[in-house]
Amino acid sequence: MGGNFLDSFDKNKLNETINNAVKYLKKNQKKDGSVMLNKDTRWQVWETANSLLAVISSGEKEKKFIDKTLNFLLKAQRQDGSFSYTLSYDKDNYCMETTSTCLLVLEKLKQDVTKCIEFILNKQKNDGSWEIGIPEMIKHRFWPSITGHVLYSLLLLNISNENISKGFDYLFKKQLTDGSWGSSWIYYDTPYYSTYVILPALKLYGLENDERFNKCIKFIEKNQNKDGSWCIDTTDKPRPSKSLRTSLALNSLLISPRKSNKNIINNGINWLINNQRKDGSWDGGYFVNWPGKKEDILATSYAIRSISKFRESFN
Repeated sequence: MGGNFLDSFDKNKLNETINNAVKYLKKNQKKDGSVMLNKDTRWQVWETANSLLAVISSGEKEKKFIDKTLNFLLKAQRQDGSFSYTLSYDKDNYCMETTSTCLLVLEKLKQDVTKCIEFILNKQKNDGSWEIGIPEMIKHRFWPSITGHVLYSLLLLNISNENISKGFDYLFKKQLTDGSWGSSWIYYDTPYYSTYVILPALKLYGLENDERFNKCIKFIEKNQNKDGSWCIDTTDKPRPSKSLRTSLALNSLLISPRKSNKNIINNGINWLINNQRKDGSWDGGYFVNWPGKKEDILATSYAIRSISKFRESFN
């Protein structure tokens, strides 16, 4: 990206922002190693995996937190190698996005991922897609973000075979004319939930200069708000927050930053930093399907990853 992206930013401020956010996640770690808000266990494994991925991405030296969180995830893994979004050992109640995210974490921490990879590969459908797996999710069981999560995880592990090419064939068929893959209230009510995993997968597959990749980048750029954020204000609605959506949009753009979107990225990071709360977190809003389910842990995890990725330009 080049240092010129950071002319208006103080590296110490970025470090402080990330450090305070990591402290927030640490404060919400439970005795069993999981990370969740209060005692809300509904997405316990999903939130823990994303928290751990964020702390690893931050570069903060948090060995105790990492070891304890990893131990929880290893206990949450089922015999077939999969994970559910919450603690569940029902073989039919797996979550493909949680499994893919846990695969990333396990690989980064040098754990055995053989069973996890086999489970994922065996679940691919004939059209190249993967389904979510959660039994109670009746609508949008084959949303593009699911296949995006899988492809990104597999490619980071240098797995490239016919499963991968079939997956991209599926995604290209699902890409909309505006360059996005659409949004669904089930998947955080924003198109950037899909783009933040599909774009890095495309880059790893060597398609960073492909017109379909660039079309998606342009879609994200043109939908930024004047204040630097993305998506409408949702403070009066039971929806995921603007902070969560903005972090996902930034994670998407930071996959392939260009001189042409320097100001867009800078303005987004500036908005995100200015909207961090005193306790180090970001407001996550709510998960639509479960009234009262706050998304602060997830929003903070995504924000850490986007700001950490931005900070890498100093090095």
